[in-house]
Amino acid sequence: MTRLDRYVIGQILGPFGFFALIFTGVIWLTQSLRIIDLVVNNGQSAAVFLEFTALLLPTVMAIVLPIAGFAATLFALHRLYSESELVAMMAAGQSDRALARPVMLFGLGVLVAMGVITTYLMPMASHALNLRTATLRGDIANALIREGQFMNPARGLTIYVRDASRTGEMAGIFIHDTREPGVAVTYTADRAALVRDDGAVRVVMIDGTAQQLDAATGALSTLRFDTFAYDLSALMEGRGIRDRKPSEYAFPVLIDPPADIRARSGFKLGEWVAEGHEQISAPLYALVLPLIAVAFILGGGFRRRGFARQIWAGAAAAVAVRLLGVAAKAVTTGQAELWPLMYLPPVLALLGVVWALGGLWGRPGTARVAT
Repeated sequence: MTRLDRYVIGQILGPFGFFALIFTGVIWLTQSLRIIDLVVNNGQSAAVFLEFTALLLPTVMAIVLPIAGFAATLFALHRLYSESELVAMMAAGQSDRALARPVMLFGLGVLVAMGVITTYLMPMASHALNLRTATLRGDIANALIREGQFMNPARGLTIYVRDASRTGEMAGIFIHDTREPGVAVTYTADRAALVRDDGAVRVVMIDGTAQQLDAATGALSTLRFDTFAYDLSALMEGRGIRDRKPSEYAFPVLIDPPADIRARSGFKLGEWVAEGHEQISAPLYALVLPLIAVAFILGGGFRRRGFARQIWAGAAAAVAVRLLGVAAKAVTTGQAELWPLMYLPPVLALLGVVWALGGLWGRPGTARVAT
């Protein structure tokens, strides 16, 4: 790597960090809204929210890095050109190949980072996030113990708690159970506690009353008790049990799912194959998009009127390439054998950049001025 390469890469890294930070904040905010709702509704602490936020970052970074790389390259090259630094480099004999090389090296670095994120960190974080979400939603205490709210965890069952602590202790509990046909039972107690024992979950009520109404006869019976255990284990059946989504697996499993995954109800091969090849093809955009910026900035020569037209054209080309990638994934989802289409947009864009710059590489390294 020459001193020129290091200088140009240094000019790109600053804007890259800025754009990555801004785009990460914007996209993370949109993604975290559902996490905020889940954490708040389940009465979790700020530490749980930070944990969920950290698990969202790999997915956010996979979206952000190629965009930030493209924006940073456009910004840096435009600044170098507008301040005549690139013109001076060309006048000193630097060819367009030499000027494009640092951008390619920068793109390769981002590509490697993207590869680690999409093939390793993102599936691992997605699995951990979905597992924690299922566990949180399946936690009977979080589902039932909500102060001042009437909860209906099952059809025919209503639970109300006046005061509750995170440890499962409650004060002023009301349980109305009409799940048994023709019989309605109402439990009230001054104090209660949530007790877990070998997978069983019970509400142990202290100093309370049980009232049972027989709908057929209209008879109401009342029983006062010192201690009574109300079993909630039946409500936990099926909670937290789920099949892992395709995004929670790495590409070797996704490209050729094993028999146990193929046997799942509602299994669609296209969804798995598309997700697997997305993990492989997505990093290519981290290399291609910055090179598109190079092709549009260097290819037009120095313009006294500015580079607005080239910048907008480069942005349109980059958006078009990425949208074609999204469309190719959608097609593969419907028909798994069409997965090679997912590699066409970045590969064709790369060939187009090589062709555009290839016509320039043969020219001597002199400053080109366009009106």
